[in-house]
Amino acid sequence: MLHRFQHEKGWFFQFRKEILRYIFLSITAVLFAVIFFTANSYSKEIFDEKTPIVITDDFSISTSELNKVNNQLIVGFLPSWSVAQNAKIYPEYLDQIIYFGLGISDTGELMKFNKEHTALVEWTYFLSESFSKLKAEAKKTDTNVLIAIKNFDNESIDTLISSESNRKRAIRNITALVNEYQLDGVNIDFEYFTQTDFPTMKYYNLFLTYLSLELKKQNPHAILSVDINASAVYRDNAYDIVKIGDVVDHIIVMGYDYHVPSSSYAGPVSPINAPGDKPNLTKTVTSLKGRIDPKKVILALPLYGYEWQTFTKDEGSSVIPQTGALASYKRVRELITAREDLSISYDKLSQSPRIVYTQNGLIKQIYYDDEKSLATKFQFITEHELGGMGLWALGYEGNYIEPWKLIKDIRTTK
Repeated sequence: MLHRFQHEKGWFFQFRKEILRYIFLSITAVLFAVIFFTANSYSKEIFDEKTPIVITDDFSISTSELNKVNNQLIVGFLPSWSVAQNAKIYPEYLDQIIYFGLGISDTGELMKFNKEHTALVEWTYFLSESFSKLKAEAKKTDTNVLIAIKNFDNESIDTLISSESNRKRAIRNITALVNEYQLDGVNIDFEYFTQTDFPTMKYYNLFLTYLSLELKKQNPHAILSVDINASAVYRDNAYDIVKIGDVVDHIIVMGYDYHVPSSSYAGPVSPINAPGDKPNLTKTVTSLKGRIDPKKVILALPLYGYEWQTFTKDEGSSVIPQTGALASYKRVRELITAREDLSISYDKLSQSPRIVYTQNGLIKQIYYDDEKSLATKFQFITEHELGGMGLWALGYEGNYIEPWKLIKDIRTTK
């Protein structure tokens, strides 16, 4: 009896010792896992994109958050080359389609033909049957169709807006175009490549003021919007944001190209935040506060990224000069599907995904935007109470439906 009791007592103490040892090891393992996960998640989140996302009709990314986007416009830029490629457009999920676009000369003439009197590509596809059908579909869904009038040359822009006769001619031609083709408005895309002085600001304000007056006189519901580079809103003297905000219906801030093909180091195209004082979306949007009604601001986001050959695989690596190139949403998805050797990471600071791979011994990096980053940036737009979101450019998604599913989620919550 005593022997049995001593045996059972010894067994009990040994059992209790094993239990305590097991509990200690389990707690240690859990703590280690939590610490590792937290440290890893702090800098970036690694995720699997090898297989294209399968999206059902009730697809929703963070539905509870996206449901807040209920009074904002969704604007899609449709370039002529996307019309040429018969890109599938769903106007029912857009509030505005902006056809991009027709050039305008320094004398105020719309650029429809070249010197040989051959129709330019932009004019050809504006008149095309496919675009006419799209306009008809848009009308059925109450989607406004605008045309972008563009000029990217400093001297040409200055000559146009500083001359009263040139301004009047331009306004006359633009309003005639809107009326003849029953458009809902105009988007002005005058982009300066360098900072300019006060006279440019003054004349640009005059041009927009008189253009708005003429458009509204002929159609009180006509829409006038202006495109402005993301960094220009706080550092370029060509743009008087306060005055422009008083004159136009919408300022479309091009929230991309914070890094470009010619950048000296690889980086996100559309970062919400960035290290130090580097330009980013938060800095851009914050700079507008108190200067313009936020409901007039449309933040345009990219359906593309940029690809560089880099010296290392590190984030922000220096790039090999003249290797930068555009990587459309379609290009990125095809690359992810085709290759098994990709390293895909998600930078939480910029809210941007990044791809690293090696081709023929050369290191390649792509910073781009996908459904996850776009959904996060849509929420950013909501938090800052902006007027809406834009996409550059419709057609860059190719046959991949994911961006449209995301737009549908937002659009149908209205």
